[in-house]
Amino acid sequence: MTLARTRLGIAAVIASLAAACSATTTSSPTAGFEAAAPAAASAPQAMPQAAGYQISGDTFAGDLAFEAQGARVVATYRHAVDGAEMLIAEMDIDQAFLVDGVRRFEGLSDRGVEMMIEMVAGPCAVGGRTYPRFVTVIAGRLMYEGCAREVGPAVTWAEDLPRYLPAIAACEAAGSQSSMAFARRGEGAVIHARTDGDTALVRYEYGQSGRWECAFERGRASWSIVNESAPALADEGVVRFIPGRVPAAGEGCYLYERVERADGSIIGALAHDVCTPGFASFQVTRI
Repeated sequence: MTLARTRLGIAAVIASLAAACSATTTSSPTAGFEAAAPAAASAPQAMPQAAGYQISGDTFAGDLAFEAQGARVVATYRHAVDGAEMLIAEMDIDQAFLVDGVRRFEGLSDRGVEMMIEMVAGPCAVGGRTYPRFVTVIAGRLMYEGCAREVGPAVTWAEDLPRYLPAIAACEAAGSQSSMAFARRGEGAVIHARTDGDTALVRYEYGQSGRWECAFERGRASWSIVNESAPALADEGVVRFIPGRVPAAGEGCYLYERVERADGSIIGALAHDVCTPGFASFQVTRI
């Protein structure tokens, strides 16, 4: 597996949540999500309902689990490599949980090994399965590259973003040529995606123009307006995907997570609304 994940310097932390809140402002859509092959190493799995990440690589496996302990949230990482003793580390969580559009965690293992985890959103393949994040783990002087998926009770639609990227690309192309394009004023953001049989349904929001839905099936995309009275889908808008660019930190009162290809080129950004009441406690527990 070749993953272009070498940007491991500690960059300056982007705006804290408080600062961000004060800012002004033709393939199947389900292809690549087959059952995962066994990882080269097996890490103990987090409890099914525990928030965190499961990590898989060709030569290692791990899990990063979040647990509330009184008023603080503790992140525990377990790192397993065949033929070596498991490393267990408590990792630091910063309230500004995105650094340069990347998720980073640092800590010290139970045997005194300095550790860092860097996660970059994007379609990552390992063991015959596609995951939504690239991962680099630094354990002392050793570096491990793999993929990760979020687990827990509050996983959003955006965790399945890789399977919808072909549909989103087709919708973007069709939308720019549609006779209704003039009605969708401003820049659109994907606020939900789901499947109905063989059809991928991508829901957008276009500022004052409201919600739109694009249906992608058999290589063709078609657009329709979502009625204003239609209820929101489960977790609609909790995370937004902005195709094609990564906005500046704080734009629109969001923190932005880069979405990249394996070669490091930009696909877009996941936007997390830091001005929603309760955002900090919600994000720290579901990160």
